[in-house]
Amino acid sequence: MPSETTLTSVFIDQGLITSKELDAALAMRTDVAEDIGVFLVRLGMISERDRVRCVGIQHGIPFIELAGRELDVNIAKLIPHSMALRLKAIPIERSQDLLRVAMANPLDVQALDDIAKVTGLEPLPMIAVEDEILEAIFRCFGAAGDVSDIIVEAIKDANAEVQIREEEPEETQTNVADLKDLAGGAPVVRLVNAMIARAIAERASDIHIEPEASRVRVRLRIDGILHEVMTVPKDLQSPVISRIKVMAGMDVAERRAPQDGRITLIAHPQEYDFRISTYPAIHGENVVIRVLEKSGAQITLDKLGLQPDVAEQFSRMVQSPYGMILACGPTGAGKTTTLYAALNMINSVQRNIITIEDPVEYQLPGIIQANVNRKAGLTFATGLRTIVRQDPDVILVGEIRDSETAEIAVEAALTGHLVLSTLHANDSAGAAARLMDMQIEPFLVASSVIGLLSQRLVRTVCPRCAAPFVVSDELLGQLNLDVTSRDLSGAMKGTGCEQCARTGYKGRTGIYELLKMDDDIRSAIISRHSATAIRQVAISKGMRTLREDALDKVKAGITTIEEVLRVTTE
Repeated sequence: MPSETTLTSVFIDQGLITSKELDAALAMRTDVAEDIGVFLVRLGMISERDRVRCVGIQHGIPFIELAGRELDVNIAKLIPHSMALRLKAIPIERSQDLLRVAMANPLDVQALDDIAKVTGLEPLPMIAVEDEILEAIFRCFGAAGDVSDIIVEAIKDANAEVQIREEEPEETQTNVADLKDLAGGAPVVRLVNAMIARAIAERASDIHIEPEASRVRVRLRIDGILHEVMTVPKDLQSPVISRIKVMAGMDVAERRAPQDGRITLIAHPQEYDFRISTYPAIHGENVVIRVLEKSGAQITLDKLGLQPDVAEQFSRMVQSPYGMILACGPTGAGKTTTLYAALNMINSVQRNIITIEDPVEYQLPGIIQANVNRKAGLTFATGLRTIVRQDPDVILVGEIRDSETAEIAVEAALTGHLVLSTLHANDSAGAAARLMDMQIEPFLVASSVIGLLSQRLVRTVCPRCAAPFVVSDELLGQLNLDVTSRDLSGAMKGTGCEQCARTGYKGRTGIYELLKMDDDIRSAIISRHSATAIRQVAISKGMRTLREDALDKVKAGITTIEEVLRVTTE
């Protein structure tokens, strides 16, 4: 198709939009300088992949889909990492003197000349989605890429000019300006950016920057497991930590007291929040950065991994006009995500939903959210007392930690409000016992609670390298369940590939145990039965335990026995 063909005509020929829809869109367009394809993507009328594919059709350039494609790292590295990022291009195939290159802008003649000079090969351009190109670059080079060069630059830049030692508290203030200047230096900025970029590329939930006696260790928590990814020289400890503090609006001079901060970053097309926490350790300030993708706030119940019958029961509970629903499990089990999914389901103009959290992790439109502020006297308990006077229909309490908060939450649930909260308990039955330990009378627990959801997160088998796996009798014996290897004929295990960084796992899903209140369980609670006894009653009424739910996911090839044993106990 000749390049004179208009892009809009390609959209119409490909059946992506009609002429009428195009006319309606053009009538809404205010910035005529904006590319029409980009404009239609922004309106949600076409996808970015379709836009790029149609640009290729318009100019007679083949389109290539890189998502999930296995690339030859040696071919990809025929051009330097810095050039790949600058040109948004990556070599994907070599044939004698020809080199096929995926590019975001294959019409860039200068970029093609640069690739030809560096490789000595004739580049054949192909068009690909920019985000997929960047992800492929991250996979082949690592997001830090030339991080060793960045570190060398940063060391030269620092030149040991600013040395703030723990033993010199009085001199800290005099060096703050110098330290801020050093933290703003280009190599240090690039180094911190490389850490953040790598965390995003590898789907990390946390970045750990940990000073030791002679180095600074950097670890990423990926799918719940920590991996060491980088070592930063001791000379760069102060500049790097100061750079992070500057970004988060924290006090650069304060190094002896813990601090908290927040950064918002737009990394097209996603927006991220980073929660920063510093802790003064013996070798310097330990920094942990929690990575929060704002689109995570839009997660729905059907994406959490709930079995269909459990999802239906939980949905009915969330639709209740009043009562208390508790999500329980250890830190990092996905409890807050589950509650956000529940709020997304019931969020409407007709409901007044108010939250008190510590802190607010995701911002939800149409919902009133507030952070705990102990300095101002706003705790979970005081916030909850105020919320009940704000005419709420639904209340989300970030966590029930003490007797006062528990008491107010129970009162709210009994007086016509739906209360959602989290609780640290080993299982769903243990959550009922935990409330009684907080001095809540058993009859109040039985009357207010309508559902207890216990959950954990397990890593899922990488779909790219998944292979059938025969579960050994030794592993089966550790499950303490009546199951044989024949029952697990669908079990899979990842062999390791570049997609999953050779771990065999990519992504996580939830395993759940939902205890639904009924007369028998209420009777057991009122009689102050133990958590074990309450659990047995629930199982006799058909409750699927965490391990049983996890086992169903092993049978389906979603996760592995090793993961089940890692995150659950019996």
